[in-house]
Amino acid sequence: MKTSSKLKLKNDSRLIEYSPTQKLLDENFIAQAVWECLKNNDPQGVMEVIEAHLEAVNKVKAAQHVELSRATMYHAFKSKNPTVKTLAKLVNCCA
Repeated sequence: MKTSSKLKLKNDSRLIEYSPTQKLLDENFIAQAVWECLKNNDPQGVMEVIEAHLEAVNKVKAAQHVELSRATMYHAFKSKNPTVKTLAKLVNCCA
């Protein structure tokens, strides 16, 4: 039987709560990350940022929202080179 132990921190520790999921749901953060990728000529980075955002939003719900097939989403992220039309649908499903 495994017992769980709680981690005890000093009272004066300066830890802050951080949620990566919350950050990935922040549209301003995502927009800044996409813009930085574009400025650095990093299209793969753009797709990685959008994919991470969609995972946070839930890919399946997002695809159903705009009637974008799961296969289209899969191929967009697999090839990392979707059309602008597909990219617009991917972004629209997050809005």
